Amino acid sequence: MFGRSPLSRPLAAAVGSCAALAAMWALPGCSAASADSTGAPAPSPAPTTVESADLRLPIADYIPSQADETLYGKAAQALLQECMKGYGLSFPGHYLGPKSAPATITEMRYGVTSSAQAKTTGYHFGPADPGYLDFTPPPDPPENTEQGYQLVLKGNGTPGKNDGTPTAYRSMTVPAGGCMGRMTEKLSAGATFFGEADLVKQINSEGFSGAMKDPAVQAVFKDWSSCMAGKGYHYATPMDAVNDPAFAGPKPAPGEQRTAQADLACKGQYNVVGVWYASDANHQRALMAQHAGELRTIKVQMRQQAAVAGEVLGSASPSPSE
Repeated sequence: MFGRSPLSRPLAAAVGSCAALAAMWALPGCSAASADSTGAPAPSPAPTTVESADLRLPIADYIPSQADETLYGKAAQALLQECMKGYGLSFPGHYLGPKSAPATITEMRYGVTSSAQAKTTGYHFGPADPGYLDFTPPPDPPENTEQGYQLVLKGNGTPGKNDGTPTAYRSMTVPAGGCMGRMTEKLSAGATFFGEADLVKQINSEGFSGAMKDPAVQAVFKDWSSCMAGKGYHYATPMDAVNDPAFAGPKPAPGEQRTAQADLACKGQYNVVGVWYASDANHQRALMAQHAGELRTIKVQMRQQAAVAGEVLGSASPSPSE
């Protein structure tokens, strides 16, 4: 449920100051989350909220935005098309097309938090969600299934890396990682990652799992569970409702929307999302403080990758999808 996976003010005018907003929402750039005498960041209080899509986690500054992902995708597409053309092969413009996903990393991180989603698709990602796209790519050309085509595209090692060996295709040599490896090497701009660093993924994951074990979060889960039982639904945690096998099909199951609406009502009654999010954010801050130097380097490398991707698109011919 963390990251962009398919299961991502009137207050400002009323409150006025950055400090007050920071206390409510832990906004970056404000000073509410100061450090204590040990250097560890002070915990931020929980906001009162049910909707989660607009909540911002500290690690989000190190995760490519949707605009970044679009930039990287178009640059990758341009490089792959250019590389494949050098071997007399084509690369389809839709290959790196858009995919439906939560619009932010918090949109569905805490289960169902949208009243529109609860009413329409329950626990399923669908048109009520901001990141949903009704996109069905056309089928690949027949040549894309041929062994030679795949060899040129991916090389003979791990796709996207250069851990294979150079091989022959017709009268030409395919590099160790094929065109995908060449593309990744270019866009990574000398970093050991492209897009999202492993350390960032680790902090994102461990912040979530740490929050799940937090006594304050477990307490509101218990209240939520009792509330759900009073409505006829028996789950220990909101994640148990999300992962109910009865809702695992491709479409909402009978009664799923009613369950999701009860789930959302109980979350609102006990501020489950606010407490859960605050713990998640506080765990992330503590982990980030332990890796401050590495994260500064990652931020620089992210800027370099965005610059390289921009340069690629500035010099590349428009792709068929544009």
